[in-house]
Amino acid sequence: MRGTPLTSVDRSRGIGDRLGFPADDRVAEGALWAVVVASVALDVYTTRLGLSMGLSEGNPVMRWAIGGLGIAALGAAKCLVVCGAGVLRTLRPRYGTAIALGLALPWTVTVLVNAVAIATV
Repeated sequence: MRGTPLTSVDRSRGIGDRLGFPADDRVAEGALWAVVVASVALDVYTTRLGLSMGLSEGNPVMRWAIGGLGIAALGAAKCLVVCGAGVLRTLRPRYGTAIALGLALPWTVTVLVNAVAIATV
């Protein structure tokens, strides 16, 4: 009864297949979560370094929080976002790669912007 409406064929494709990744979705997602962790650490580090060199935080809310609580406020905010993303990933595992990419991409760009700002001081 191959191909009849009575049989079930899994035609779902993971996000890796749709984006052209040859690797298994779990491998791509794991790599993206590693980028998230690295970008968080580098963002906090480059922000602290830039502030010590006289640069200012571009986000007004974080500027206020860092001014009152120190650089730990930035780390805490980043951890809160990553934890929230982890909860969302647990609730919607199908979108795990997209969730990780949604954090990794802007935070990696932020690290690059910070690095350029530091290099031009």
